[in-house]
Amino acid sequence: MPKLDVAAIETYAKAYAAQLCNEQYAQRDRINGEALLQFSPVSQVNLFVIRNLYDFWKETATAFRSPYFNFEHEEVKTALQSFLNTVSKHISVERKDLESLVAQSTHESLELLLAPQEYFEGWLRELPDFRLTPDDLKSLKKYNRIHKGIVEGLSERLGNETVYINRAVEWVQELVKDSGRLDSKAGLLDTFSTTLPVDEQTLYKKEIQAESTQNFFDQVEVTPAGSSPSKDAFYVANSGISRTESSPESIASSISTASEAALPAPDYAAIPTSPAITPAEDVTASVNDQFSMQPTMLNEKLKEEKPAETVSSQYQHRPISSIHSYISLNHKFIFINQLFKGDATAYHQAIDELEQAQSFDQAKDLMNRVYAPQYKWRDVADEADDFYEIVRRKFN
Repeated sequence: MPKLDVAAIETYAKAYAAQLCNEQYAQRDRINGEALLQFSPVSQVNLFVIRNLYDFWKETATAFRSPYFNFEHEEVKTALQSFLNTVSKHISVERKDLESLVAQSTHESLELLLAPQEYFEGWLRELPDFRLTPDDLKSLKKYNRIHKGIVEGLSERLGNETVYINRAVEWVQELVKDSGRLDSKAGLLDTFSTTLPVDEQTLYKKEIQAESTQNFFDQVEVTPAGSSPSKDAFYVANSGISRTESSPESIASSISTASEAALPAPDYAAIPTSPAITPAEDVTASVNDQFSMQPTMLNEKLKEEKPAETVSSQYQHRPISSIHSYISLNHKFIFINQLFKGDATAYHQAIDELEQAQSFDQAKDLMNRVYAPQYKWRDVADEADDFYEIVRRKFN
């Protein structure tokens, strides 16, 4: 299965959101709740927008709380709920605030449609305490309209129980193999195209095809029984040299040239050296202090401070095979907006370069030397710490 080109999806999502806003805001300055439910011909996009607004609505309730007042009093709780219910009926959004929400919802809808396994696994990884509960699935069902068979399958297996997400991930992998639980991609992409044409193939990364599929053993010439191959038969078969020009000197010269040409290029991008980062410049000190300790000091510190690990904490600290695949959609948006100033292309280029690093020290040097100063990560230390922790686990 080809991998999604997330940068291409991001580009399409922004263009799609802009086109919808051009149409919907042509005759009005604000969009209300009823209009949001019909904003896009793709209902999944609308539902994700509503879900995000619901999250903002819950944050409003939290913002009201204060240590100086009793918000647990029944009269206060009733009044606050009544107020929030009233506010929810008066949604009113300007274009400048809605367009980014529509782009994010479009992006998420396309990833759900085209890569359901990665999408659902990412959703599971964000659950509190690394556990899946019936209430979690209830919330997912409410806002899900694509590949509903996957959600139903999870509900069938979970019942009224609670499981750790590693078990739920196994269920997702089994369910995705059942094509009867997946929706048609073509039909939904056609619906997207009614607003802005989209070619599915442009949303996948282009894979580089190998120049030749012939293996080493296929190149060895087979000689008839009773005859012996000439001394240069093997060399000729493997170097592409014609037998008419195969003098010992020309064979040796050609083999040397062919061998040099066949050497593969290194599979990682060379990272240039630079002056060492001083402790004051290292924005990752809060995450990486442990790497600067002497071994004896580190062991003593671990003995003193290491708590008993739970099943969920053990799962959380397992090494990961790919930075790209581990970062969930929500964290991806956070990292793009906070760490790369909203530049999705720069984010994906950075991840690709970090994936190619040969060690955590090399990856850390790249982050400290290039990304941290360029995008001022010191101003968003919490997000930078989260990002460094994920990269560290790649090289754990």
